[in-house]
Amino acid sequence: MLLANLLPPARCPLASPLRCQAPTHHHQPAVSRGLLLRGAGSPVVKRLPAGDWLLWYHSGARVSLATSPDGLRWSPPVAPDPLLPSTDWWVFDTAAVRPGDVLIISGPDAPSSRRLPPSSSAVYWLYYTGSNDARLASSPFPAADVAALPGLAISQDGRHWARIEGGHHTGALLGVGEDHPQGWEKRCAAAPKVVMHADGDLRMYYHSFDEMSQRHAIGVARSRDGIRWERVGKALEGGGPGSFDEGGVRQGHVVRDRAAGRYMMAYEGLDGSGGVSIGLAVSEDGLRGWRRCSESPALRPSEDDDEWDVAGVGAPCLVQMDGPYDWRLYYMGVGTDGEAAIGMAYSEGQGLPRFNRCDALLM
Repeated sequence: MLLANLLPPARCPLASPLRCQAPTHHHQPAVSRGLLLRGAGSPVVKRLPAGDWLLWYHSGARVSLATSPDGLRWSPPVAPDPLLPSTDWWVFDTAAVRPGDVLIISGPDAPSSRRLPPSSSAVYWLYYTGSNDARLASSPFPAADVAALPGLAISQDGRHWARIEGGHHTGALLGVGEDHPQGWEKRCAAAPKVVMHADGDLRMYYHSFDEMSQRHAIGVARSRDGIRWERVGKALEGGGPGSFDEGGVRQGHVVRDRAAGRYMMAYEGLDGSGGVSIGLAVSEDGLRGWRRCSESPALRPSEDDDEWDVAGVGAPCLVQMDGPYDWRLYYMGVGTDGEAAIGMAYSEGQGLPRFNRCDALLM
């Protein structure tokens, strides 16, 4: 079976506490807290065993790739662009593509080189959102009526991708609406995040808009091979009146918490006015019983009107560091000008994560 064992967690010691301080120069203006990369969104961050970091993100209608030695200082986009919209008229992703998640699959001889591309023993599985609606590319937080479906592409270097056709007639992995009349997903199945629970047991978390409740919700599907998927049902819905996520939940990124032996989900929460923040939920088995860690968001938009993420924070990507209670949260922020950018917050210490933005931009 191609789906072998995932790469083991990398060792990447960091000074503690993590302050992310950049060199200061008297002639340079102050930099924004947490900001890592401008003009980018939908971060998918992975560490390699050699210590290198990879970041896939959307830039306009395409998926791009940057590299880093520490997950803080990122390179310009690596040429060529890893994934562009399809040119086949009949498929589901002709207008825009966004990364959802990347699984790095490897045999016993996992890549140990610090160069890119790595050894051919590694296979990258990119799960992404595709759409024929250009609004997916033009808006950081697309409206509920933007149709989008999940797709899959595979690569041996993380840069050059071959699409894998799913079971839907457009090549997508899942269908919605008339193609799935018994489901609650009528408009989209977007932002696929995939966890390998065990060999032959993969879980995909995605969001859609439930027309009955008029709110976004996060669903889950299961697969034995990563290509053919069966829906399980909803994993998480919006909170009660007055909560930070009463308007619905989206973009659920799930990781297995090594310290607690359970699953952690970071997700977008929409409040009653459409504001977007990031919440946390936990589950023992990753399928059922998801419960919020707190009635408050784990990360809110900045309060300073001049900050790059004052208009909303979302598209979370959790990375558990070497310490069992140390986490990084990569996320997309939006400013008052509508520009999307990628930033990072961190959490240290026991208990449920509480995230703080880095003190300064590292370049």
